[in-house]
Amino acid sequence: MNTIYDLEKLTWKSEYNIGNLQIDNEHQKLFMLAKKALHASEISDEKKEKTQLKLIINDLCTYVGTHFSNEQKFMQRIKYPHYDEHKILHDNMLKTLATLLNEINNLEIQEIQKKLCEFIDEYFVRHIILEDKKIHLWQTPLDELRKTFGWKNIYSVNNSKIDQEHKQLFDIAKMAFVSVDDEHRSEKIKEVLVDLYDYMKTHFQHEEKYMEEINYPRLEEHKLIHKEIIKTLNTFVKDLPKIEVDFFEKELARMIDIVLVQHIIQEDRKIILWHQAQSE
Repeated sequence: MNTIYDLEKLTWKSEYNIGNLQIDNEHQKLFMLAKKALHASEISDEKKEKTQLKLIINDLCTYVGTHFSNEQKFMQRIKYPHYDEHKILHDNMLKTLATLLNEINNLEIQEIQKKLCEFIDEYFVRHIILEDKKIHLWQTPLDELRKTFGWKNIYSVNNSKIDQEHKQLFDIAKMAFVSVDDEHRSEKIKEVLVDLYDYMKTHFQHEEKYMEEINYPRLEEHKLIHKEIIKTLNTFVKDLPKIEVDFFEKELARMIDIVLVQHIIQEDRKIILWHQAQSE
């Protein structure tokens, strides 16, 4: 396969589970189908490769449709509050697969590979790990969330300095889950948010300096993402007086586990992979 893709991304990990056996099993099967599609690109005969890819993408499209239907029923059953937004993501991804299937005969094999990798990154990496994770957070009791919240090895970008700062961000956020008496809870929350905000800005400065040093071509785009994360945190701070204290911890977990983790997995990893490719 001419398009470089990290197959480690398609290794199923327990962190991907959302707590529903059927949905989790379907996610695992989707990972297997995606791996099969990528391995089909090892066929040396381009005509056979294209035929094989078309069959696998057709199977993937059919199974994704079935899985989305089951996942939507599950979200309705647990009264998931972001059902409508989640369904739109499902619809868009089905359209993407259907378009690829319709266009496959008119595309060069490299273009098929590229579009397939983009879809796998968008769905198998981003959607399952991040969007479906929101479902998991919604149905996870707060006591359990306190025990499981924190840094996971899956978040590593394989750069010791950046990984260490990411871990520190999680350690700061985790302080929000430390039990204190009701009289001091609001004070504790404010302290955690101030520390998180300060350290996040420091980390982003370090990361931007690193990108400048290696001449990362998407530096300006990455800076905009940093600004958006800071803006999200600011909005969260402004909304704090409206949030019930008992609900705050879950909202903080959602913000960190989705906004920050999305940034780590989707964007920071791109920096490291790009730098590694330049060094080869």
